[in-house]
Amino acid sequence: MAQYSHGIYCPLDNPSKEIRVLEIIDNSHDIIECRLVKDKVDGQPYSALSWSWGKRDHSDKTVVHIVQSNQPYDFLVPRSLESAMRVLRAHKVFRVWIDFVCMDQDNINEKNFQVPMMSSIYGEAECVYVWLGDEGENSKLAMDFVKNRVLNLKEWDRLIRDDKIVKEWQALSALMRRSWFSRRWIVQEIAIAQKAILFCGMESVDWKDFADAVSLFNEVQTGTRRISEVIDDKVLGHMPDLGDVSELSATTLVEETNNLFRRLSGNERQAQFSLQYLVSKLTTFDSSEPRDTIYALLAVAKDTEPVRLLTEDVIEKWTWQKYIKEKLVKQLAVANMSNPYPVDYRLPLSDVYVQFVNWAINKSDKTRALDIICRPWAPEPIPSDTLSIYSEDEDVHWRVRTNSSRPEDEGEDTLPSWIPTTARAAFGMDGEGQKMRRKNADSLVGLPPKRVYSAAGTRVLTENFRIEDGVTQHSLDASLNGLHYHSMYVEGFVLDRVKELKYPSQQGNIPRDWLKLLRRRSADLHDLPDEFWRTLVADRGPGGENAPRYYPRLVRHALNQGVHGDSLNTTDIVNWGNCSIVGEVLRRVQSAIWNRRMMRTERDRCLGLAPEDTRPGDLVVVLYGCSVPVLLRPFTKTEREVGEEERQREEKQRRKEREAAAKISQVWRDIVTMRRAAAERRRAGKPGWEAWDKLESSTGRVTPDKESASSPRERRDPSTQIPKPEKLPLQSDPYTYYQLIGECYVDGMMNGEALLRFEPSRLFEIR
Repeated sequence: MAQYSHGIYCPLDNPSKEIRVLEIIDNSHDIIECRLVKDKVDGQPYSALSWSWGKRDHSDKTVVHIVQSNQPYDFLVPRSLESAMRVLRAHKVFRVWIDFVCMDQDNINEKNFQVPMMSSIYGEAECVYVWLGDEGENSKLAMDFVKNRVLNLKEWDRLIRDDKIVKEWQALSALMRRSWFSRRWIVQEIAIAQKAILFCGMESVDWKDFADAVSLFNEVQTGTRRISEVIDDKVLGHMPDLGDVSELSATTLVEETNNLFRRLSGNERQAQFSLQYLVSKLTTFDSSEPRDTIYALLAVAKDTEPVRLLTEDVIEKWTWQKYIKEKLVKQLAVANMSNPYPVDYRLPLSDVYVQFVNWAINKSDKTRALDIICRPWAPEPIPSDTLSIYSEDEDVHWRVRTNSSRPEDEGEDTLPSWIPTTARAAFGMDGEGQKMRRKNADSLVGLPPKRVYSAAGTRVLTENFRIEDGVTQHSLDASLNGLHYHSMYVEGFVLDRVKELKYPSQQGNIPRDWLKLLRRRSADLHDLPDEFWRTLVADRGPGGENAPRYYPRLVRHALNQGVHGDSLNTTDIVNWGNCSIVGEVLRRVQSAIWNRRMMRTERDRCLGLAPEDTRPGDLVVVLYGCSVPVLLRPFTKTEREVGEEERQREEKQRRKEREAAAKISQVWRDIVTMRRAAAERRRAGKPGWEAWDKLESSTGRVTPDKESASSPRERRDPSTQIPKPEKLPLQSDPYTYYQLIGECYVDGMMNGEALLRFEPSRLFEIR
């Protein structure tokens, strides 16, 4: 049977306004039959499906039939989607929008228009049906538990203590780990839905009921751990193994979608969070298309709006020539879209990420604009190869190939070191994908717009900041040649250098050589050095506030519970220690040191915390506009490499000048054409010429007549004006670039103290 083609059988005339809707045919055939029809978002009523794409290989797909002019055509869909369509048919849901079928996934241009519309598509749908997958893993037990027991608050206290319903809690926990909950797009799909219903197999539950059940589960498990204690007593015989429920995607989804918008009168909603906050916070949500790490959140952020929707919508309303359309579109866009953000799936992956970083920096408070380069947010690409200057086992975040295509003369796409990936995120799923576990320390910079530290004081990001790109050629390391790079130029100063490093903290435990360092300084733990306990907690409490005054007492008590000469197992003391409040400070210790090294600097002998791949000799640097110190590793360029970079820079400048000249020339040709057309309409008495006069007056274009009437001040003799001295820009060392190793904690240097050193400023090129 012939394959179905969107472009042949159901092309969209205007993809910025039209959508395709799937109509499932009401029959009992073994193969699902359906039709695709064109409509508008605010046209005939429809529902929408939210589901998990899962694997994208053909082995996991099956056929449905799309009927066109009474002729069925084959269309391959994932088996999970076919199951969802079967359930929708059984529940008499026939008219539904499904992204996989209704958008031409092979048409990038269409996606560039349709993706910005998805907030409207899901927002206008009568109901959003969520497909969690087929029945299994006691899912029916979990769904019944939510509907019939969890929300019966009269039974609540008994439920969280009853050891006879352990299986029900475990079933709910397993249901919350279904792959749908980790999709990034669901944040938008659920947040803006008028109504949502969850399906798992043939069982269904209202989203609001499910969300309340998850929120209650999280509240009691996080606050009291009573449910874990019940499971412990009944099943495990040791501390519970539910994982960190508060960090599960399902829990995050429930809590964040509840807070995304503030309800206003008239059923209006006001977004509460910036795009940078959402991208940084929602790292547990992934997407099969890595660009959607950003694009999936544009419609729910308070400071962005997908740009394609308004622009093309306005263009269609006008029939004047190109120049008039562009002018009107720009004016209307400024008036109606204050925060446009471009959606373009044709861009290479690194360009999309760099565009976001640059956007976030420009939007941020300039005293901490560079915090985005310390905060892990980008999903790890699936690399064909990971490059390292020294060995394949080190620097796994350094120059990773993205497998994203670029024009041939632009080299192979790679990520710069200043785009931290979720490999360094604080939490992640365990190897079996069942439980959320801590895997790294918390980021020192925290989430925007919160300020935890101020290492650069009030020094702001300077005008020397810029981002350039190019292709590496003639490098000392031949494996780097031919790779595309992005360089960030930022101003700051070298504070110190790493001298001594201790073993990384495994599982948040305090390593033995850290304790040896302590005992060299103080054999008596009653005299606990300030720098040691402050470094263990990064001199802050769990909420970013100053470390509580009782922390040194609790740290000292915890250290005394360890075995002399061995590492301190913080988890054992949290779970089994003889003082429950000590667990509070040790959880803070874990969040600060997990997988970090303790370091000692060379000149000032400061104690600190550094990423595990830090090396002796790495530079401790304070960047203006970054709230914490960072570690940079220098690399040397060859003479030919520097010459090639300069040649590429000059060629780009010439290309820009040619493009600018071509645009100016085209604009003037359009102006002349439109003037003539307006003059002819004026002479003929035809309507339309008024729009040209109105446009010219609104743009304030200077004519030769106006120019001759300029004021004496504007015609002043240049010889009488006093020239302002030009400020020479700070130059970077052309023979050196740096790798960003990551953020670091330096005791006694986190609140602007380093500025008192009056170190000379440098311009660092970071790749």
